[in-house]
Amino acid sequence: MRIVKTMERKQEVSVTQPQRHTRLRTAAESLSLRNVDQSICELMNEAIARLVLLAYEQDAGGYCNIDAATGKLLIPLPWGRNGYARWGLRPQEANILRQILFDWQYPGPSLLLYDRARRAWFVNLYDYSDVDTAKGWLGKHPVSILVYRAARTKRLAGG
Repeated sequence: MRIVKTMERKQEVSVTQPQRHTRLRTAAESLSLRNVDQSICELMNEAIARLVLLAYEQDAGGYCNIDAATGKLLIPLPWGRNGYARWGLRPQEANILRQILFDWQYPGPSLLLYDRARRAWFVNLYDYSDVDTAKGWLGKHPVSILVYRAARTKRLAGG
């Protein structure tokens, strides 16, 4: 009798199709996607930090990469159409980073400001007059996975 039950179970096992999305698989995919998102966040944080250092770079004539009077950034930006590739970002990553920076505009004061009328990005030299205060702002505004995913969702939704 036992052998008959075992053979019936064998038949059931051979016909059974395991579900494609089990909890374990979902957890593993979530973990790997989290790692991908985290590496993108680190890349974005590095790009913003490097841009800020370049923005405050000075020589004998003053600021090298921004207009001293207005704070307008004069170099290709990691989130710009002409700059993302130079910074090692993909187009979609640049769009998401731009969305993050737009979201950080309010409540202010933000370090990096966008003027829609002039279609240009500016460093807020009024509130962040030196690189140390700018680094302080950066420390308080990292691109986290939560921030990244919210901006990605917003961009994909067309917002």
